[in-house]
Amino acid sequence: MYGPPRAIALAFGRPEPTIAYATPLVIVWIVAASILMTVFSGDLAIVNSEVSPLRAGPGATIGVAILAVAVAVAHGFGITAATLAIIAASDGRPITVREAWRGALRRPASVTLAVAVLLVLAAIVLVVTSLAAILPVIGIAAGIVLLIVGIILAPLLLAWPMLVTRRKSLPSALAWGWRSPRIFLGQLTEPLGNPRLAIVVTIVLAGAVTLAVSWLAGLLPSGWWTPFVGVVLALVPASLVQLLLAAVAVRGAALRVDEPLLAATDDVEVAPLERRRGALIGVAVLAVPAVVAALLVAVNPWHVPAYAAADVHRVWTSSQIVPWQGGTVVLSRLGGEDSSARVCAGSECGPEHEMVSILPTAIAPAADGGVLSASWYPIEGADDGSGSFELRVAHSSPESLATWSEPLGEDATDTERFDAWSGFPGDERVLGALESSFRPATSVFDRSNQSLMAVAIDSSGDAPVIASIVRPSDSRTATLALDFCADADCTASERTTQTVQWASWSTNSTTLDVASTDDGGAALVTLTDRGEDEEDIALRVMTATAGGDWTTEALDADVAGEAVTDLDQTHGAQIAIGADGLPVVLFRAVDNSTLRLFSCADASCSTAGVTDIPAETDLLHTPALAIDSTGRPLIGTIDSAVNVALISCGDAACESRTSAPVLAAAPTDGGFSNALALAVDDKDRPLIAVGLRRAGSEAKATDSGSIVACTAARCGVE
Repeated sequence: MYGPPRAIALAFGRPEPTIAYATPLVIVWIVAASILMTVFSGDLAIVNSEVSPLRAGPGATIGVAILAVAVAVAHGFGITAATLAIIAASDGRPITVREAWRGALRRPASVTLAVAVLLVLAAIVLVVTSLAAILPVIGIAAGIVLLIVGIILAPLLLAWPMLVTRRKSLPSALAWGWRSPRIFLGQLTEPLGNPRLAIVVTIVLAGAVTLAVSWLAGLLPSGWWTPFVGVVLALVPASLVQLLLAAVAVRGAALRVDEPLLAATDDVEVAPLERRRGALIGVAVLAVPAVVAALLVAVNPWHVPAYAAADVHRVWTSSQIVPWQGGTVVLSRLGGEDSSARVCAGSECGPEHEMVSILPTAIAPAADGGVLSASWYPIEGADDGSGSFELRVAHSSPESLATWSEPLGEDATDTERFDAWSGFPGDERVLGALESSFRPATSVFDRSNQSLMAVAIDSSGDAPVIASIVRPSDSRTATLALDFCADADCTASERTTQTVQWASWSTNSTTLDVASTDDGGAALVTLTDRGEDEEDIALRVMTATAGGDWTTEALDADVAGEAVTDLDQTHGAQIAIGADGLPVVLFRAVDNSTLRLFSCADASCSTAGVTDIPAETDLLHTPALAIDSTGRPLIGTIDSAVNVALISCGDAACESRTSAPVLAAAPTDGGFSNALALAVDDKDRPLIAVGLRRAGSEAKATDSGSIVACTAARCGVE
C-alpha cells in the first residue's frame, strides 16, 4: 500500500495517541466533576443511579457550563497532543506521550482553536436538540441542514494537521483543505476516493455504532452499573471518534505533502520505533472516570438524596405506599371515584389494578414479604333502600404479588383479566359488617358512601392490628372497631368495638390510623373529624386492648393560622410508636397548612408535647410520618420551591430539624393531586408516593405521579 498506514492503524495501532488524548481529559473530568459535585451538592440528587439536578436552575446551569468549558480545554490540549503522536507515526518516527504533551504546550494556538471549535459545535447541537424537543419538525429540519453543511465543510478538517505542524496559517490551511478533494491519488491510495467521503463515512459509521450501543445500554435496568455505563458511553465513543477523525485528516494531509509532516520542525524529539501494542491502555484510561463515578455514586460522600424513581399516571388524594419483598406496593384512591393499586420495583412499575370496591382500602407489609390489605365493600340489600357495608381482609403472598404485577397476554379473556387484575390477590375473610338504609335517591353503591367509613392497618408489632370505623348514612353514631390478628396473615382475629360520634364528610388514608404496641396486646388509634359542629372532635387518640379496655383523649387541634382553602380533603393524622415506646402523632387541621407534631408523654397520650411545623407553601397534602430505627420522626412535605422534601427531626419531639429537598416537581397537565404518602422499609429507607410529576421525567405530559424508593436511610441526606 502506498503512503502511511490506514487511519485506524494510525489512531489505534499504538497506545500513544489514545493515552495522550485520554489522560488530560480523564484528569480534568474527575477533578472538575468532583469539585462541582461538592459545590453544587445542594442542587443535585442521585436518581436511578445517575447524578441529576433537582430542578433546572442557575446552579445546575452554571455547573454544567463550567464542566463543559473544563472538558473542552482538556479536549483541546489532548487532541493537539494526540494529533502530534499520529503525525509522528505517519512519518514513521513515533514519539512518546510526554513528547506529545510538550509539543501541545508549545502550540497554544492549536489548543485554543480546538477548544473553540468544540464549544461552538456543542452549542449548535444543544440548540438543535432543544429546538427538536419544542418544535420537532423545525428541529429535524435544522438537523438535516446541519448534516448537509457538515458534509460540505468536511474537507476543512485537513487544515488541522497543517496548523498543528505550523506549516500554514489558518486562512491558507483552510484554503488548502478546501481544495484537497480535487487531488485524487488513486483507488489504492484512497479507497474512499477523497477526504470528504472518508470523513463522512467515519462519522456515520462511528455514529451508528454509538447509537446502537447506547440503545442496548438503555435497555439495561437501573443499578450500580448505570453510572459506569453512562460515563463510558459519554467518553469512550466520542474520544475514539475524535482520534479517528484526527487520523483521517493526518493521513489525507500526509498523502498530499511530499515530505514528512514533522520533518520541518525542530521542537519534537524523535524516539526509537517501539513494538505496536494497540490502544487498549488508552481505552482503559478513558474508563477510569466511569469506575470513579460508579464508586462515588455508591458511596455518596456528598450526602445528596439518592433514590430510584418511577413515573405513574396518577397518585390520587388518598394514597399509601408500603414495602414488599420485590419493591413497593402503591395504593391510590380518589374518594368514591377511583381506587387502584400497582407494584413497583426501582424505576419501573407494573400495570395498574383496579380495586373491586371504590370504598376505603388500607395496606400494610406482611411478615413473609407480602402485603396485608383490608377493604370496605358495598353489599346489596333486599331493595334499593337497604344494604350493608362489609369489611374484608386478605393476605397476598410475595409469589402472588409477583404474578399479579406481570402483564397479561393479549389473548386473555375479560373474565381472566377481572380475576387477575381486580383487587389484591389472595383469599378474603370477612371481619365485620354494618346494616344501613338509604334514601330513594341513594343506595349502598352510591359514591358518597366513602365518607361513612375508613380503615387502617399496622403490622409493626408481633401481629397485625386492623382499625375500622363505619356509620349508617343517616346517623352520626359510628362503630369503631379494632381487630387484633392472631397471626401474621390474619387468618383469625379478636375484635373489640367502641361507639363514637363521628360525621366527617370525606375520608382519606389519614382520617383513621392505628399503631400497635410491640407485643400486639394493645393499639392506639387516631381519628379526625372536620370540626364544623360543636360536638365534632377534630383529633382524638383512643387506646384499646384486645380485652376491650378503651381510653379516649382529645388532643389540642387548635392550630393558629388562616385557612388556605375551603375544600380540604387531605386533612388528617398519622400515628407511630417512637423508640421509647410512646406514641407520636402528626396532625394537620382542616384548611390549615401547618403540621403539628404531638410527642405523647404516656401510653394513652393524656399529655403530650406540641411542636408546630409551619408549611413553606399553601399546597395542602395528607400528613406523612414515619419513624425509623433511630426513633426520630421523618416527615414528608412540600417546600417553598415545590420540592418534595424530607424533614429529618434531630430529636423525638422534632424541636430541632432539617429539611432536605428530595424530588423537584415539574409542571404537568394533571396538576397536583394533594397526595403524599411516606413509609420506611426494614432497612430504614424512605418510600414516597406523591401526586406530582418529577423534574426530568420523560413520561406523558398528563402523568402526574411519582414513586420514590430511597437507596439509603433518610434518603442519604444525613
